Amino acid sequence: MRISDIFRTFASVKLNKIIIFTLYTLVIACIGFATVIEKYRGTDFVGEHIYGAWWFTALWAILTVASLAYIMQQRLYKRMAVMLLHLSFVVILAGALTTHIFAQRGHIRLRKGITETTFVDKDSKVVHLPFALTLKEFRIVNYPGTDAPLDYQSVFQHEDDEILVSMNNIGNIDGYRFFQQSYDTDGEGVTLGVSYDPYGIVITYLGYLLLLLGIIATLLSRHTQMRQLYRKTIAVALLLVSFSISGHAESKLPVVDADIAHRMSTIQVLYNDRICPLNTVATDFTMKLTGSTSYKDYSADQVFLSWMIYYMPWEEELLTNNPKKKGADERKAIVEMFYHGQFTKIFPYRIGEAVTWYSPGAQVLPREIPVKEQFFIKQSMDFLTEAIVTGQKDRAIEIIEKIKLFQHDMVGDVLPSENQTQAELFYNKLRSIRFPVLITLQLGLRWWLSGHIPLSNGYETMLFMAWILLVLTVVLFRKIRIIFILGPLAALCCLLVAMMTGGGSEITPLMPVLQSPLLSLHVMTVMCAYALFALQMMIGIYFFCTAKQERITALSQLLLYPAVFLLAIGIFLGAVWANVSWGNYWSWDPKESWALITFLVYAVPFHRASVGLFNHPRFYHLYMIVAFLTVLVTYFGVNYLLGGMHSYA
Repeated sequence: MRISDIFRTFASVKLNKIIIFTLYTLVIACIGFATVIEKYRGTDFVGEHIYGAWWFTALWAILTVASLAYIMQQRLYKRMAVMLLHLSFVVILAGALTTHIFAQRGHIRLRKGITETTFVDKDSKVVHLPFALTLKEFRIVNYPGTDAPLDYQSVFQHEDDEILVSMNNIGNIDGYRFFQQSYDTDGEGVTLGVSYDPYGIVITYLGYLLLLLGIIATLLSRHTQMRQLYRKTIAVALLLVSFSISGHAESKLPVVDADIAHRMSTIQVLYNDRICPLNTVATDFTMKLTGSTSYKDYSADQVFLSWMIYYMPWEEELLTNNPKKKGADERKAIVEMFYHGQFTKIFPYRIGEAVTWYSPGAQVLPREIPVKEQFFIKQSMDFLTEAIVTGQKDRAIEIIEKIKLFQHDMVGDVLPSENQTQAELFYNKLRSIRFPVLITLQLGLRWWLSGHIPLSNGYETMLFMAWILLVLTVVLFRKIRIIFILGPLAALCCLLVAMMTGGGSEITPLMPVLQSPLLSLHVMTVMCAYALFALQMMIGIYFFCTAKQERITALSQLLLYPAVFLLAIGIFLGAVWANVSWGNYWSWDPKESWALITFLVYAVPFHRASVGLFNHPRFYHLYMIVAFLTVLVTYFGVNYLLGGMHSYA
């Protein structure tokens, strides 16, 4: 090939990239502009002058042709996963164009006993049906024991068949689809939506299928950026695991039997001027020393009791071997308090009206305490230690029971009840499981009480998003430490938003149109995507505050793939739900439009080879921070400023 040919080829590719970038930006700007205009001029205006205008269709068409040309220029057809992804969008757009040109939409009014053979289309023209319809019955089905509507059901006659149309259940006759719109106040008539689109829906659904296959192929392909990032992450994870395993193998810490430690943890102790189970002390002690409610595979009870008995190796493990660990001075002070018996006041004695609690081995005791009780206070823990060290488990359990009996004999009237003790043990378990369980319990209770998945309004979706962020934190924080900070921080923001928009905190019946499993899947996938976008935004902020920039960038790029893919799946699940519910898979509602804008904006960083700026970490993270504004507009801006059919959540 001559140099001139190479130059011409390069120039054409470069020019095509500029055309694609310009058109792509124009499409995003037009959609965003249209949602604002709709607020002031109405849905019909933007439908006619923007979404339905010839120039908007031409804009998409030119962008598609330019993209296909670029695919051929870059020979992406040799990379099947990438090719499937891009081809799916071409097919989806082809389906949308087919629907735009050939689909018929309108409405038909039916009254009981009156046969109709025509409907009125969106241009107010009368269209003849190739069959006749007669309404037989209309009924409103309420929630059991209430007058809240659960479903609207129309039964009409077609030849010898009865067709049922209800919410999320479309009637279909020869390609004509009928869905519930409204009903007459006397209950004797209904208005049904009519949609005839036998070709566009099939093509669009084929595009959705290709998109799903492309996503799966991308996740499994060996030749995508994600696989490279995944390998880097796995390498780091394996390194961390190997360190963890080797460290655990080399550790020869003497540890008390878990059953004995648990039994000991139910003994009462005077701690922070209140009587509580020793488990509470152990939990606080372990958290202050290790930052967690456990250490390696050992519970807080095992750590605490083991330190009491084998204090030298445990002190070396957690203090001497980690002298530079953050909060070292505080940790040493905690251990000093432990050695001085401030955490082990488990022996109460009442003299008159006063009750004093003593630590094991206390040498200076009042003369009023009989010799037998003094001996038990001073020696019982020594006997327990001997039993544990020599492996006499039954003997150790017997001594623990004697300590409990001593407490009941001395001050049984002021000790917490068994129910109170178990409640505090359960509370401490919640602390060990950390915050996700609290939101899990709330979501679970709402699901149980309401009878539907709690994803029906802004309050519930914010709770779900916080839960997703915390689950990600629990799953990833051992491998990616920064998640331990960023995940809960993002979740806290979600909870604050849920509290500020607490109008949806009441449990109410679902609107009939929302009673679809497709809706739950749609919302879950979209909210998972938004949670990942929120993490990427916070990672971007953290990037400018840390020196470990390379690892942070790899993490963000790895999260980008599942985030965008989940949003894509969520969008087409929402389209399928809309098609099933009201016969139209895409209506350019502001929420739909901004979800599409969000997808288009976050899809850009995938093209690092074409947009070289994304190879620079500072630009990449700045882009991810700014891109999150589209998520905020999609979720909050539409709900509180733009309105639309989706403004309920």
